Amino acid sequence: MIFDEDVKFCASLLQKSDPQRFRSIMAAPEKLRPYYFVIFAFNVEISRAPYITKEPMIAEIRLQWWLDALDEIIGEKAVRKHSVATPLSKCIGKIQAEELKVFVNARKWDVYSNKFRDFIELKKYLFDTTVILFRVAAGYERGKNEKDFQNACMAIALANYLMATPGLKKAGKVPISGLPTNEIEEQCNISLENLEIAKIKWYDFTEQEQWVLFTGWKSKKILSAISKNLEKIDSTVAKLENRRMTLTFVMKAFLKTF
Repeated sequence: MIFDEDVKFCASLLQKSDPQRFRSIMAAPEKLRPYYFVIFAFNVEISRAPYITKEPMIAEIRLQWWLDALDEIIGEKAVRKHSVATPLSKCIGKIQAEELKVFVNARKWDVYSNKFRDFIELKKYLFDTTVILFRVAAGYERGKNEKDFQNACMAIALANYLMATPGLKKAGKVPISGLPTNEIEEQCNISLENLEIAKIKWYDFTEQEQWVLFTGWKSKKILSAISKNLEKIDSTVAKLENRRMTLTFVMKAFLKTF
């Protein structure tokens, strides 16, 4: 994929809006970066759409705009000119666009302030908003262990969601309200096990899958810390955010693992 002005815009958007992910992508091989920049810039556009306005209807319209853009890709029509939609149309096909429609529709949950009825409902949300995105970011080729890849993606999704809970509460959401503490702890432990399995089977993944998973290089530390301090999740998240872990990042990037 050519590193044109649109891709540069995507990289800049990601650097400003999701610096941790941007840093992870910069550690990836140069040939993969443009594709990752576009996919994860798309994620920025979708994930922030419900929070730009307090009017649910306007947020829904913003998400519908992206659903229409994906329909243009699926229908092989001329895709609307946009600094993210245009390069997106150049790097995904019909099947991936169909998957991303599920991803966009899942973000409609963020428009409102409903509770998850149980952990099954939260897991579906995490799958649709993260695993699908990661699957698209991993490209067409699949490694030997797609199940292990998806399990690791779910672990990263849970870690990211728990890290986001203080901000979600400030935005008027109720991220883990009503979910049993022991169940959250159990899911954290399962996620830690799945990350360890992925690490053991690292070379069964494709190169593109490996670098997608690398974006979750802090997940093990996050899940371990939060699961031990669920009652003090806000202060735990604050401490984790203040830890740069630069040396750890460099070592993991050098070893190409997470």
